[in-house]
Amino acid sequence: MAEQSKRDQFIETLKSRLDDLNSEMDKLEKKADEASGKAEERYEEQLADMREKRAEMEDKLKELRAASEAQFDKLKLEAEHAWKAFQNSVEYFRSHFR
Repeated sequence: MAEQSKRDQFIETLKSRLDDLNSEMDKLEKKADEASGKAEERYEEQLADMREKRAEMEDKLKELRAASEAQFDKLKLEAEHAWKAFQNSVEYFRSHFR
């Protein structure tokens, strides 16, 4: 039972973190909508990267929920990698497009 609890806790924590970054991404998309010219092009390129990383993260979350116990540990590492990639993408956008 404790193992299932750790699994559920990990999934819920990851979901919560994803929700937080999705909210941050919404704010950044609104900021990008206000840009024009070269800045707009750069925003759109970076937003496309963030959307791709977000989709990967959402896919990993789905896989985690459906995974057997044997698959979970491997998928957990993949999900953590996808999370870091998405988080880095958002941080990059935030730092370069203030």
